[in-house]
Amino acid sequence: MSKLSNIKPRGALVAQGYCMDLLVSYPRGYYGPAKREIVRILRRFGDPEPHVEKSGIPGIFVAHTSLDNRHVIARCTELYHVEPELFRFAIKWLPVDYWCEKDLNAIKRLIEEQVAPRIGAQETWAMKVERRGWGQYHTVEIIQHLAEAIDRHVRLKAPDKLVRIDVLGSAVATSVLRPGEIFSTHAPSL
Repeated sequence: MSKLSNIKPRGALVAQGYCMDLLVSYPRGYYGPAKREIVRILRRFGDPEPHVEKSGIPGIFVAHTSLDNRHVIARCTELYHVEPELFRFAIKWLPVDYWCEKDLNAIKRLIEEQVAPRIGAQETWAMKVERRGWGQYHTVEIIQHLAEAIDRHVRLKAPDKLVRIDVLGSAVATSVLRPGEIFSTHAPSL
């Protein structure tokens, strides 16, 4: 059973010394090796006690770390170029900025209050939704509803900021990403 339903928007984790989250993808069937690899990499970067838990979605972990999640992404990219063999199982790393419940209006409120202010008046943006296990809406419906909360120019190719929504069971992870803030072994300089 996933602990994600207990995650509040970083509050409880901050109190425990964990201020940043990451979604880390791994090949299905490699739960144990992937978890050990994530812990080993985060320790190498300086987190003495990273916590890695199931997300409730096969192939995705939530990693809680005391390190800046954007710094972790940059370090993964650097390390991969020098020692690619260290990333056998943890193949994609995505920073998470906010958590909320799986409710369209709750996500829209989060976007209005937290996400939209992070997109400058002259910046462009796009939205990507990964709606794993949420068949209630089509992706287009979700994007149309949520996009109303951001009064900025949309650019689908090469935006200044990407608003990423990841539905993970009953929880939703939201990220506001600049180019290069996702690490993937398939495209290590995203």
